[in-house]
Amino acid sequence: MPSFKLRTLPELIRLNVSLAVTLSAFSAYVTAYGKITPKAFFITGVFFLAAGASALNQYQERVPDSKMNRTHGRPVPAGYVSPATAVIIALTLLLTGSGILSCGLLWMTLGLGLFNILWYNGLYTWLKTRTAFAVVPGALTGVIPLLMGWTAAGGSLTDPRLLLLSFFLFMWQIPHFWLLMLQYGDEYRLAGFPAITDVFTIRPVKNIIFSWITGATGSSLLLVLSGVWHSFLPKLLIPGLNAFLLFFFLHELLISKRSRYRLLFLLMNVFLFMVLCLLIADKIIL
Repeated sequence: MPSFKLRTLPELIRLNVSLAVTLSAFSAYVTAYGKITPKAFFITGVFFLAAGASALNQYQERVPDSKMNRTHGRPVPAGYVSPATAVIIALTLLLTGSGILSCGLLWMTLGLGLFNILWYNGLYTWLKTRTAFAVVPGALTGVIPLLMGWTAAGGSLTDPRLLLLSFFLFMWQIPHFWLLMLQYGDEYRLAGFPAITDVFTIRPVKNIIFSWITGATGSSLLLVLSGVWHSFLPKLLIPGLNAFLLFFFLHELLISKRSRYRLLFLLMNVFLFMVLCLLIADKIIL
């Protein structure tokens, strides 16, 4: 029976993903409220829920993870953390996150968080073994943290700014995942996950990804036009980032004979990070 080591915790909870989810919720909070308030502390509850969901997912997918080079070194499939310990850690984190949001009386935010866990660890995790298109409904799991941050600030779920932000994040997630499929499709297939390349050949998949990238950049321009940003710098940077991203993806996916999928994947992450940071900076710095 493996004993738990604290150094394995960041990988068990996928620290980078959990922090990205928290940043998403925090950016929505600041955008809705217009500033940082002491109540923003309760956004930490989102982090614990995300961390708990990630740990639970590693328990759920420990067998397929053990079959992929990309994931076989994760704590549970590698044997650094026992499945039972992973479940205990996951439940502890989920209860902690729920407790923090409850202390802030953020019942709507908590309800959205619990729904997201059911959607991610329930429906999406199951669909991944059934269809190559699981990422489409699964993309909702990336949108809900925005809704959580927005409601934590007292914002309305029907606010047009929130709807545009949600649309942007939804559009961003599809190509983000399918780029991984292009790079690791054989591993996913070996682990029992249907790959998009099982449905289409490489060229149509590249065309589809580029179309989604175009939609994601276009939706970020809608954010500029809608007045989500008030300061000049984001209004200047976002179109420039979009132009660079479209040009680079056009070259790498549709022109170059050797696409650098990993680099494109990283660029997508940087693009999202910059958009979220600009949302925060627009309200507290610029």
